[in-house]
Amino acid sequence: MPQLRVHFTDRDIARTRLKLEPDLMWEIVSSAQILQHRDGDLSFGPWRRHVRELAARDPDLRTALHTLVTVAPHATYFPDLLTPSADLSGIDECADAVLSTPPRRLREEIGRIRPAAGAEACWLDELARGGPTALLQLRHALRVYFRSVIEPHLPVIEEGRCTDVAAGVQQYLHRGPEGLLGALGPATRWDPPVLSVRYPHDRDLYLRGRGLVLIPCYFAVHHPVALADPELPPVLAFPIRTGSRLLAGGRVGGSLTALLGTTRAAILRLVIAGSTTTALAKMVGVAPATVSHHTGVLREAGLIATEREENYARHLITPLGLRVLSGT
Repeated sequence: MPQLRVHFTDRDIARTRLKLEPDLMWEIVSSAQILQHRDGDLSFGPWRRHVRELAARDPDLRTALHTLVTVAPHATYFPDLLTPSADLSGIDECADAVLSTPPRRLREEIGRIRPAAGAEACWLDELARGGPTALLQLRHALRVYFRSVIEPHLPVIEEGRCTDVAAGVQQYLHRGPEGLLGALGPATRWDPPVLSVRYPHDRDLYLRGRGLVLIPCYFAVHHPVALADPELPPVLAFPIRTGSRLLAGGRVGGSLTALLGTTRAAILRLVIAGSTTTALAKMVGVAPATVSHHTGVLREAGLIATEREENYARHLITPLGLRVLSGT
């Protein structure tokens, strides 16, 4: 079976980290590919139907979808420039990063896509040349797509990711980065100093002291994905477990929800990366005062801690909270 073999040095292991914040561009690209096949229907069937219904009513979204599946096909390759390595905080910042790709890299990466002849090929040729019209179309497509079908889903995405990474964080606390590398799922095997990943083709990636950023991705399905260019900062985007997706949004019950209640369970999952009262209220869909009540209960139980800075409070999960969340 083909594999990606990621080769670590001691310095790479020390510099390996888990990205706790959602990576919007990995979610956008992965979700656009989800729309091009039917795998993972248990998790994504309702979302696919919702997107199709929206697109049937919205010509702007239909055009955005067509643009994205053209530039991010469900294939063994899509351009690395669509998933910038910088930590970016919003869709406008993400789109700006994509459009600021140097001309040589834009030409090389877009040139590797091989669509059928026709309008798609002409548009990709213009994009590869850095044509202003094509670039603006891509920017518009990213913004429309995100705001129509990703942004409304962000609370569920974040809850699913947080549920999934709890076990990984617990492994990291107890065993360090190697514990995290050994807990990435059945598609991976950690046999120091090499991480082997089930992959569409055989490939070796030498980190050379740069470390590795692990990105849990809600919309990823088949296997972890690395950037095609080995000279770019190394990342590995990996699918979260199906059970974590199903738990998100309260679609499936669970012992944690039965123990804490739906709202407190959601808050506990969401504070893994740290979150303010206002942000929690927006993600959970309740008033800030209600969040304050629930965080007070969780704090008294020792499941979260609260840091206060000037006019806001930042809530963080405790080791005990991680143990409860990961079922240990």
